[in-house]
Parts: sequence; C-alpha cells; structure tokens
Amino acid sequence: MRVRVLLQIIGDEGAAGDAMEVAAFEKRTERPEDLGLSIADGKALMTAVQQLVVNAQVTSWTEQHRWCAACGARRRSKGSHPVVFLTLYGDVQIASPRLYRCPCENIEGPATVSPLRNLLPDYVAPERLYLEARWASLVPYAAAAGLLADILPITAGANATTLREHVLHVAERAEAELAEERPCFIDGCPADWAKLPIPEGRIAVGLDGGYVRDWEDRKTNFEVIVGRSVPEDRDARYLGLVHGYDTKPKRRLFDVLTSQGLQANQDVTFLTDGGEEIRALTELVTPESEHVLDWFHITMRVTVLEQYARGVAHHDEAAGARLLEELERSKWLLWHGNQHRAQEAIELWKTMWMGWRSTTRTCTSSPSRCTNSPSISGRTREA
Repeated sequence: MRVRVLLQIIGDEGAAGDAMEVAAFEKRTERPEDLGLSIADGKALMTAVQQLVVNAQVTSWTEQHRWCAACGARRRSKGSHPVVFLTLYGDVQIASPRLYRCPCENIEGPATVSPLRNLLPDYVAPERLYLEARWASLVPYAAAAGLLADILPITAGANATTLREHVLHVAERAEAELAEERPCFIDGCPADWAKLPIPEGRIAVGLDGGYVRDWEDRKTNFEVIVGRSVPEDRDARYLGLVHGYDTKPKRRLFDVLTSQGLQANQDVTFLTDGGEEIRALTELVTPESEHVLDWFHITMRVTVLEQYARGVAHHDEAAGARLLEELERSKWLLWHGNQHRAQEAIELWKTMWMGWRSTTRTCTSSPSRCTNSPSISGRTREA
C-alpha cells in the first residue's frame, strides 16, 4: 500500500494553489507495528507540512511589509539570506529578505533592514520555548532534550546546552516583565472591598524554605523558598525564589495570587514553617489573610522534644512519664487551636525539663547529694 499526503494552500484572497505532495509512505500490514504511521513517518510528515506552511506565511508577510509605511512606495530588495526557524515540528529553513530603506525615512543607521526580524526576533517559536521551559522544570535539561527529540522532529538544539539557553532566555524575559517591588500590596479601604463580588473560595498557600549548597563555593549555602498556591476552584501555581538574591519576592508572590483571581475580600491562608523570612514575605500582601504554622513542622519539633523525654525516661521513669504526658497535652491543645494554653503547657514542659537537667548535673558532680534520682546516682557510682 502506498500512501500519499497532499497539501493545498489557499491564500487570503481565496486563490487556491496547486496541491503539493508533502509525504509518501509504503505501508505493509504484517505486524502490529505496521499499522498506522510510525514515529519516523509522523516526524517526516510534520516536518514537510511545517516547511511549506511557514514558507507560505513568511512569503505573504514579507510581501505585505515590502511597502514603506510612510509614503507607500515599494522598497527595493538587496537579496536575502537563509535563516533557521526552530519550531516544535521541525527546524524550518526560510529566506529572510533585506530591503533598502525608503528615501523618505530620515533615520540614521544601516541602509538596509530585515523586516522578518520584527516578526521573528529570536527565530524560535514561542510554543517550543514554552514546552522546553515546562519540561526542563520537571526533569534535567539533558532528559528534557532527549524527550523532545524522541517524539518531535527536532534536530538543531536537541541538547542540554541549547535547551538551558532557551530556558534562561524565557526566565530573563519573565523577569523583565515583573513589575516593581512594594512593601505593601493592600490598596483601597474595607468599604470598597465589601462591594466586590463574593470570591469563589479560599486560597491556601504553602511555603517552605531550605538550604542548598553553592555549586561554586562548596562551603557556602543559600536559602531557597518554594511554595504552592492552591485555590478551591482553579489549578495550582508554583513559586520559587532565592532569599537574599531575589529583589522582588513579594511582587512574585502577589503576581502568583493575582493570576489565580485574587480579590481584596478573598480569604488566603498561608501555611509555613514559622520562619522569619517566610513570615515577612507574606505580610501585607492581601488584607484577608491568616498565617498558620502547618502541622508538619509542628510535629517535627514535637518529635525532637519527645526524643528528649524518652531519654529522660530511660534514666528516670517517673520524670520521663511526666514529660511525655505534658507533651501529649501540648499537642492536643495545638491541634485544637488553643494557642494560649498550648504555650503555657510548653513553658511548663520546659520548666520540668530544666529542673530535671539541673538535678542531673548535681548528681553527676556529687553523687552523695542526689536523693531523688537513684538511677542516675547508681550509674555515677558504677562509673
């Protein structure tokens, strides 16, 4: 079986061009993998179609911009030079014409211009930049380049170095579009906020920080803050910045929330580890917000205290049991949101712990003076 794929392009005026053969395949039906188009067939078909479509569009666009915008005169041509337009469906070879400037243009500079540079400043399709940046955010550059080359007819730039350059270019453009930083993003008054439509739902934002070792200076670490904003009715968005290096951290957080439809009267819950840097990041971003210490980081700290208490129980069972009991009481109060009583319980636990430590030190320095901790005094005598 022979399969021929024909392409016919119809211009803006309605004139239809001749049908052109873009691909031809010899197909057999002997194995399951013979059915339909293979990956190689699909790549060849997409490359051929993309080449013809892009060339037709570029020819039409350059012809429309051949005329001077000021006087309408047709500008003379100085020839053309080949360029490569990187797309998701192949690397397209196109001719970029050079035109002489019109005599009516009193502009200093070169005598010729390339109009195609206005349409394709970087000669990379925006969809390709988007997909490269998206995949590179999920897997390493080399893996992302390999995946693109596996399923798409990409030849030039299918390597980690080129992919990294494209992603950095997208990041620089996004940074340039970021507005100025502000210490406070709360505008207007509560009376105006009450007139706004009722929000769709609450937005929960989880933020956490961690230290990463510097690649160049192995003895230096820097703090990375990452987060996830999850509205009730929209897709989640992610946030990442380097504390101390990023000059617009609040603006970055505010823009993420704004992209999810943030209103001044909308409830926003920030779940963090309680660090000062993260708390400062969330302050004065939106009026109807609350800051909550998430349970994961609470239990991390409680687990450390529990290990201390179990260590005490190993030497003094009664004192360790009291510490564990008070710790469980603190956890129960924290879980039920009783902040003041939980703080009192934690202070009591701290007092009990410090009292046991002072008794332990006394017993260690003078075993004969220890009367309320026989296990420790016995251990000291044996030593």
